Amino acid sequence: MNINKITIWLVVIGYLVVNVRMQVEFFSGRNIFAKYHAAANAVEALSDAQHAYYAKTAFLLVLLFLQACNMSFGLSFGLSFFAYAILMLIFFGFGTATTLYLLGSAALLASYFYGKTLSV
Repeated sequence: MNINKITIWLVVIGYLVVNVRMQVEFFSGRNIFAKYHAAANAVEALSDAQHAYYAKTAFLLVLLFLQACNMSFGLSFGLSFFAYAILMLIFFGFGTATTLYLLGSAALLASYFYGKTLSV
């Protein structure tokens, strides 16, 4: 298994852990978007949910588009996750979660290009 596949699996597992924790918080009645922004009221909470939805939708659409263009999965996943990280930064600013998304996307792209240099 190459470094890019390992990085992909680490990001996927990390994202899975975040989403499982989010489900637990949701069913416990907590604000699942509080890690991004402390909403002062229900309108802000709805806005936070919309922003997270837009970023996740953009991630999926970019990934699907790049895959439809026959781009390698490692590169298309890295680019789409980078787009997701940038949108989350735009919507929510720097925080623990958004910084981790940015670092994860940088690791994905770096591992892809590092792997390419090793195979040449």
